[in-house]
Amino acid sequence: MESEFESNLSAYMDGEQRQAYLCRFPARSLWLSKYLGEEYALSFDHCGDLYEYLKRVPADEISLVYASENILSPSSFMGHSFIKLKDKADNQTHAVSYFTEVEGFNLPAIMFEALVTGKDGYFIVSPYKEAKRYYKDIEGRNVYEYSLEMSDFDRELIRLHLWELKDKKIDYYFHTNNCATLTLNILTISEPSLLKHSEEWLSPLDVVKYVNGSELAGPVSISPSLGWRVRAFGDNLSLTEKMIIFQSLTDKSGKALPSVNSDDNASAILEREYRKALNEWVYFEEKINQEQYESNRSSIMESGADFEDFVVDLSDYKNPVHRVADSQLIMGGRLRESEGNVLLSWLPASHLQRDDNRNAFSESTLQVLKSTIGIDKDHLYLDEVVLYGIESYIPYDEVIGGLSGRFRLLWERGGYESYSTNRRFHVDGALGIAGNSRPAVLSYVTLGSGLSASGDGVWLSPQLEVGSFLYLANDSKLNLKYRLIFNELDRSDFIHNVEAVNTYRIAEYALDMGFSYAGSEHFSEPQALFNIRRFY
Repeated sequence: MESEFESNLSAYMDGEQRQAYLCRFPARSLWLSKYLGEEYALSFDHCGDLYEYLKRVPADEISLVYASENILSPSSFMGHSFIKLKDKADNQTHAVSYFTEVEGFNLPAIMFEALVTGKDGYFIVSPYKEAKRYYKDIEGRNVYEYSLEMSDFDRELIRLHLWELKDKKIDYYFHTNNCATLTLNILTISEPSLLKHSEEWLSPLDVVKYVNGSELAGPVSISPSLGWRVRAFGDNLSLTEKMIIFQSLTDKSGKALPSVNSDDNASAILEREYRKALNEWVYFEEKINQEQYESNRSSIMESGADFEDFVVDLSDYKNPVHRVADSQLIMGGRLRESEGNVLLSWLPASHLQRDDNRNAFSESTLQVLKSTIGIDKDHLYLDEVVLYGIESYIPYDEVIGGLSGRFRLLWERGGYESYSTNRRFHVDGALGIAGNSRPAVLSYVTLGSGLSASGDGVWLSPQLEVGSFLYLANDSKLNLKYRLIFNELDRSDFIHNVEAVNTYRIAEYALDMGFSYAGSEHFSEPQALFNIRRFY
């Protein structure tokens, strides 16, 4: 380290090398200038490309941006973090992002490249409005902006450091070198205390949390996606009220929209926002033309003129900062009539159906490389490896629709103790709908099929699943599930599976306690479940 410092200092001070050094390493030059106590400002006017970059990419303000997860996309199922640069007038804004491209649906090959061989990483500076439009409008993700408090010197140092990175080849690794690690490393320039996290397996959510807990933390703003706005602002409206608004917006006869009920200001403001969002949605879905969209918009603005000065503050609504960490260590066990066993699991990414998802976009599960080891009185064994598993349960909206479903790819020891030798590779998927019977209760039904393979052959197993999530007092959550599976163990029979698990969350820990029953004409297997989980 000392020799590298001396080499850089020598090049900076050398009259022959200095000009070239300034252009190649502007951030190092700025730091050395401050270190040496130089009072004059450095000039980069002779550096053609760098000079153009500095003119076009101002950094009067810097923000951390988090695009929420899209669990249906392998490249963004844990969200995405990047940096935003802007001028004081907000006329020039740029996104500074590091990412890789994921092509095709060969998940084993994708994971092998991302974990072992590495993938090509791309570091780009692009117009921020284009990046924001892509995440919001194309992928339907919420975009959170966390303003960062830093000195003018630190902002300039970061801007110049970004220039130095432009020609670097940085291979992308899912667990050690992703968008989160690069974003955090850049921000350590201004906040060195963040450096202690740089060796961790970082996710974009980790970066948001660490920055929020540092001296960099500033105001936060949210730009919700269109689908999210329609769902969120319409939560308190009845089906009848929604259909009246929908029919009025799509009516081509030119009738005026019904007036907003102004008895309750809060409800009236939310209904107005719902109308604005739904008008955008019917236009985006080409149910109306631009002329009708503009006419609807004018009518909405006129009917809500009394609330023009009111603002709906969404900065702390479903804020990712309030979510638990997205890696877990799990220790638990299963107790059956005749015996019990201990289960030890590691979930590097990211969360389970049992977790508190109230600050996430939907009730969901994301499992990447979840591994479970079992221990019984006789031996230690591999119980399960989930290569990739997702579940998403979005309340069905009568106006804009919305499907729920799941997909899993795994190896398991057998599923039931009665057939513990039925080791198999398994993939399954399902689609269905979900709905809120009450604000704290979400129920769903899905229909799908599994495909299993073992040394005995390959077989299909159609499945019906019905379940509910109930948020109870004291940060507890009850998960109820019933599954009817045909031919799960290649025996041409029906297996009934019932499960009830209550989860209690205490800070960075969760306690799961529950009961399950599986049975068919060939076996009957009740069991008690117990887990202690630590989020990190």
